[in-house]
Amino acid sequence: MTMRPITRKRQILYDICIIGSIIAAGVITYFSIQKGIYDVFPYFYLIPIVLIAFSRPKLSIYGTVLVGWLYIALVFIIGLPDNRLYTVATVWFYIFVSLGVLISTYSQVYRKEGEKSCGAYYNSQAGVFSYDRQTLRIMDANRKFANMIRYDCDELMQKSLPDLIPDREERECFITKIRDMRRVGDIEVRFRAWDGSMRWALVSAAETGEPGVICTVVDITDNKLSQEALTQANKKLNLLNNVTRHDILNQLTALLGFLELSKQDTTDPHLVNFLLKEEHAANAIRSQILFTRDYQNIGVHSPQWHNVAETVSLALASIDIHSVLINVTIPPVEIYADPLLEKVFYNLIDNSIRHGEHVTEIIIRSEEYTDSLDLIVEDDGIGIPHEEKEHIFRREYFKHTGFGLFLSREILAITNLTVRETGIPGEGARFIIHVPREAYRSIGGSSIDQTKKP
Repeated sequence: MTMRPITRKRQILYDICIIGSIIAAGVITYFSIQKGIYDVFPYFYLIPIVLIAFSRPKLSIYGTVLVGWLYIALVFIIGLPDNRLYTVATVWFYIFVSLGVLISTYSQVYRKEGEKSCGAYYNSQAGVFSYDRQTLRIMDANRKFANMIRYDCDELMQKSLPDLIPDREERECFITKIRDMRRVGDIEVRFRAWDGSMRWALVSAAETGEPGVICTVVDITDNKLSQEALTQANKKLNLLNNVTRHDILNQLTALLGFLELSKQDTTDPHLVNFLLKEEHAANAIRSQILFTRDYQNIGVHSPQWHNVAETVSLALASIDIHSVLINVTIPPVEIYADPLLEKVFYNLIDNSIRHGEHVTEIIIRSEEYTDSLDLIVEDDGIGIPHEEKEHIFRREYFKHTGFGLFLSREILAITNLTVRETGIPGEGARFIIHVPREAYRSIGGSSIDQTKKP
């Protein structure tokens, strides 16, 4: 685990211990020499030397020399004129100084490495904490994390993981992921703050060689609240749209009914022509209102990873293929797209069946390149004229197709996917969905070969 910086209180405690150990060594030296015991007392001077080297490595050399001089001075002052004792004392003096220099050198190197680690740990702009994987007690925390959940760092040392993540299911899921994977990233976790409020955070965690687990925390509470507020606003707007659309469609149904009755009671060809135009306009309004029902759901929910083969299968399940043979050859891949991706495949397949005129087969396949993937939906129908290839994706283009292709392009554009038509007129239509490298990934398994017969 990373080394905590020595606090002022702890430094004072170390200084007291150093002074106490020096006094104790001096007292032991006095009584040892008085009793004629010359072999034990020098070892007691190692205690202040080690304490100085650990707590004040920059002063370690000077402190060691002073302790050594204190030792040799006591021996020469208290000891009897004994050349052997003086010689041993001089040797010990050089041992103390050499040992102090050695310990000081290693201590300063260790302290520098520790300060680098501490700097990254305690001064990180992200919250950081660690806990014991066995007891779940909080072992350490930086100020950023403590401020995030409104605790003092020292108070956090008295807490455990269940205190900070009170939801048992959420906590167990978090712990299990770390235990199984040993290293996880960007897990959404709710922490309980000092005042009882909940704070959302993205947590990355990694086990160390010691009993502890180090976690980095990024506060996303404000983003979560904004997202929830936006979601609620969208729900209210969609509810208003649904109610308004329902009322307009009811009125349009009544209007179309009265227009039909008017046509039956009118014999004047001039008036019948006007009534037909009015009916056509009302139907156009009805189609546009129904279009808003489909379009309002685009982008409402966050994009997600879709298994392409499963998505195509779901789209095929809701289409009447008539006498068309459909062959699907898709590798085991997932693409990142809006939840309405299924509707894209539905629109492309339905468009081929409805407007290909003599379509007998539709092939759905893929082509992978170095940095992209193309998903291809092609048929053997009449195809699309060159001058219409781009127009069919425009909202203004309307040829008994509704707004399906326009909607499909909008759905794909949310995650930077594109769709274009590249078929040869007279030989069939070919729609290519282009997926950039960052928006698809391979999954386990083999390619999916599926044939749906009429």
